[in-house]
Amino acid sequence: MDINTMKNIILLSSLILLSACSTQKETPNGASQWDFDHQIQFKQTDLENGKHHLQVIAKQNTEFSKLATFLMRRSLRICKSYGFKIEVLEGVERFDDKLSFPNMIMPSLSANIECPAAIK
Repeated sequence: MDINTMKNIILLSSLILLSACSTQKETPNGASQWDFDHQIQFKQTDLENGKHHLQVIAKQNTEFSKLATFLMRRSLRICKSYGFKIEVLEGVERFDDKLSFPNMIMPSLSANIECPAAIK
């Protein structure tokens, strides 16, 4: 085998590997997902056109402020613009919860999100 053929084989192999890595598998509606950047587990369910349910799953070592920030940022990503409406259903932590109930298991932060196009 000559050097040009070897280079072509390596180039072709690299392109095949890169294309395999770039394909994204669609996540089923409501399935548990993991955000590697923020180390947060969440479930996103598309309810109807412009309306979504987002559950940010609470872990023992994840602070509420991180969950709430993720909820806001994910809502913006879902709607692709500002003006969205968030209806919090459960999981809001009070300031004194950790002091009053140090071993309490907090529920996941759960909210419905309505994008601006769906708001009437």
